[in-house]
Amino acid sequence: MSRSSRRRKHAVSQLNLMVVGFSSLGKTSFIRMLFDTLGRLKEDIEPPASLSKRAETAQDAEAARTKELYSFTLDIEEEGEKISLTLVDCPGFVRDNELRLDVQVTEETKVKRNPKAQDSQIHACLYFIDNTNNGLTDKDIRILKRLTARVNVIPIVAKADLLTTTQLANLKKAINRDIKQYQIPVFDFPVDEEDGSESEVVEAFADIQTQIPFSIIAPEDAELTDPSTSEKILGRQYAWGVIDCLNPKHCDFVVLRNVLLSSHRKLFKDITLELFYEQYHDHQGTEEEIDGRFTGNLN
Repeated sequence: MSRSSRRRKHAVSQLNLMVVGFSSLGKTSFIRMLFDTLGRLKEDIEPPASLSKRAETAQDAEAARTKELYSFTLDIEEEGEKISLTLVDCPGFVRDNELRLDVQVTEETKVKRNPKAQDSQIHACLYFIDNTNNGLTDKDIRILKRLTARVNVIPIVAKADLLTTTQLANLKKAINRDIKQYQIPVFDFPVDEEDGSESEVVEAFADIQTQIPFSIIAPEDAELTDPSTSEKILGRQYAWGVIDCLNPKHCDFVVLRNVLLSSHRKLFKDITLELFYEQYHDHQGTEEEIDGRFTGNLN
């Protein structure tokens, strides 16, 4: 094995993900489910206490609600690649993304740059949308326009188990209609030029695009088994049956997980560096350009 090959084998890629949206849409539950499915390099690592809070009553739910922004980092392995994954849970819309960009800009302007500096930029932001609305609200549109100017944004339909198949399809159609009408540049899953000649790749990426916004269902706390296989699952039990949150027929979590950690991970990082960071760096001194930061708590 060459020296360069050994370096690649031991290289660790950074990935920083943030979840945002109004309160009670299951953002923390999503992070908990993602945590439970990660191939952690250190199995004894426990999630933050905020992720382990369980809510059995309305009072418990209020107590367990995320009150302030927090983040934590895990070393994981995905398809043979080592990733330093940072997850950021946000109760509202704060300045975190630009503050992280500020850290990177400061590092860029040093005479001697620190070779061990961590990439603190947010590479992808999951925006959770309330499923009780018929599309995007005025606040959603206003926030998404700000977010998409600074970070790769992926829209998410929260608590999709509360919708019938027809209702979910209609809501996705309404959200995509609003995204197009108001010219909101959410991440559109382009095909890599190097893979453009491979028809199966083009077809797979086109299929991903049709699933936007992704529908997410968070599992309940109780241990459940698949009635057809008797295997333990992450799911939800209802009188009419069981939902398996890792079954692509029930929700889009598996597809989203693959997009974030595997198929589009490098693209998220490249766009963040080559587009969002450069734009921010170029306009850092222009007050009008950077004054529209996400301020205020929308909980």
